[in-house]
Amino acid sequence: MRRRVAITGLGAVSPIGVGVKSFWHGLREGALGIGPITRFDPAPYACRVAAEVKDFEFAAERLGPSGRFAQFGMAAARMAYDDAGLAGFRAASRFAVCIASGASAVAEFQQVLERLHGRSMRRRDASTIIESIALTLTNYAAVDLGLSGQTMTLGSGCASGVDAIQWSCAQISAGRIVGALAGAADAPLATSVHAAWGKLGWLSRWSGPPAQSLRPWDALSDGSVLGEGAGMYILEDLDHARARGAHVYAEVLGYGSGSDGLDLRTVDPAGASLQTAMRGALEDARLTPADIDHVNAHGSGVPRHDRAETVAYRAVLGRHADNVPVTSIKGMIGQPFAAGGALQVVAACFSLAEQFVPPTVNHDVAAPDCDLDYVPGRGRTARVNRVLVTSRAIGPTHSAVLLGLPEDN
Repeated sequence: MRRRVAITGLGAVSPIGVGVKSFWHGLREGALGIGPITRFDPAPYACRVAAEVKDFEFAAERLGPSGRFAQFGMAAARMAYDDAGLAGFRAASRFAVCIASGASAVAEFQQVLERLHGRSMRRRDASTIIESIALTLTNYAAVDLGLSGQTMTLGSGCASGVDAIQWSCAQISAGRIVGALAGAADAPLATSVHAAWGKLGWLSRWSGPPAQSLRPWDALSDGSVLGEGAGMYILEDLDHARARGAHVYAEVLGYGSGSDGLDLRTVDPAGASLQTAMRGALEDARLTPADIDHVNAHGSGVPRHDRAETVAYRAVLGRHADNVPVTSIKGMIGQPFAAGGALQVVAACFSLAEQFVPPTVNHDVAAPDCDLDYVPGRGRTARVNRVLVTSRAIGPTHSAVLLGLPEDN
């Protein structure tokens, strides 16, 4: 019999709030985190907006990573660790760290390359390049929090914030560890990434108010918007969490993943890989579509992606599809790569805790073939006992995790 896994701590750094309370308040109120780009000069590009994290300061203390993504991740990791009440934890060797990132420190890496241009590399430049790889954050977080169990770094694109849950749950369920710090961080706001995404036609060219640029499932949607941030969570053996009196946000009920095996720019209009992921999560949890109360969806605002998602939800949920509120938080936080799925998990935990479904902002008129309950305009109070979180990576690969309020049995 596999061990049950609980989420006992949360941390968030986002464009609509730093800290989980600020982040959740922003989601409840439909806060708009997208605005004009300030991280670089956007004049040469058709898309000149992004979802940037504002008013963020990182206290280095013992460790001070140079990469913005790592600073986001370190801050969120400390929040989750403190939130779980793990100060003075005595079993550090039985606690793992599994963190994901897609772009890592791409902006800092690019700046070093631009400075070099044939001259010799300085020691500071060498350190920046070394710290640009994703495992930097995983190692920094482990040392900073005194966790000496296995460390794992994932790079499965935008889905990897959800995939970090699966890896951690597998280790806990097998009895190898009692808990894990998991999640994702990304800061992809660099000219190279922005230009590439624009060239591929994935970024919005919206000419109206910047905050309205990313419009999930909307008739006027024309693309996504880059974002940045971090989401972290403490995963723990449920019996262990209860024995130490920890607050439990949610139980991880099931996980699934699927890939269409297509090239990086192709989208299956039937959303086959998302269907596989959702069915896998339901099967893993031994639940039916009728058991799902809410979907916190990928909803990136890229029209063909949004249509494929809708088709997949209808295929898997069947008649129940019209009864399930489906939310995308991307209109508020942009598309922060791996951090997107991680922040969705944080949002799902609060939906369970407060029985509230956040809105899909900038969804005014449904696009053709996008006809589900997307919770437009304002969030709402609802019965939320189980939440399905879905996340898509370039590939297209989809991952899904099913979270629920823990039962006593």
